[in-house]
Amino acid sequence: MKLNIGSGYTKLEGFTTIDYDQKANPDYCLDLEKDKLPFEDNTVEVVVAHHILEHLGDGYFHLLQELYRVCKHNAVIDIRVPHPRHDAFLADPTHKRPITPMGLRMFNQKFNQFCIEQEFPTSTLGMYFDVDFDIIEWSYIPEHRYKEFFADKTKEFIDEYINERNNVISEYHIKLAVIKNGDE
Repeated sequence: MKLNIGSGYTKLEGFTTIDYDQKANPDYCLDLEKDKLPFEDNTVEVVVAHHILEHLGDGYFHLLQELYRVCKHNAVIDIRVPHPRHDAFLADPTHKRPITPMGLRMFNQKFNQFCIEQEFPTSTLGMYFDVDFDIIEWSYIPEHRYKEFFADKTKEFIDEYINERNNVISEYHIKLAVIKNGDE
């Protein structure tokens, strides 16, 4: 099974759609912050979560627990979110939380254990919420005007440039793998 959560009007071939807005005509009209996903445990292989996670308040943790429950081991969660230092994130009054690779890393139990052993003051959210997600890849999606500018630049230059300025990166694209049964 493949899910497109917070799908809005976007229909992807072979994906079951879930959205809060009945007008978008989703397969399931649910409140992702509160409702239980209507699927059996370990049945989902792929989740598309494009431009939805930043809209969730405290129910964000509930959704991550529900996704963990319904996903199979090694299921992939494909996430796209606005970069928190971009006007597109800041201007939308429905955006409730920044989503970053660093924040999602806190839901990885291997990283949690490492932080405990090293006595790092990092939230061990994977252990706390009993979920385990591993970032398998992530990338920046720069503003169109920066794509050509970055073409011949080193990764170090680009990282420094991004860290010093706003409105350079429009989105993060992050892929998570669901880790179950103690596997890596």
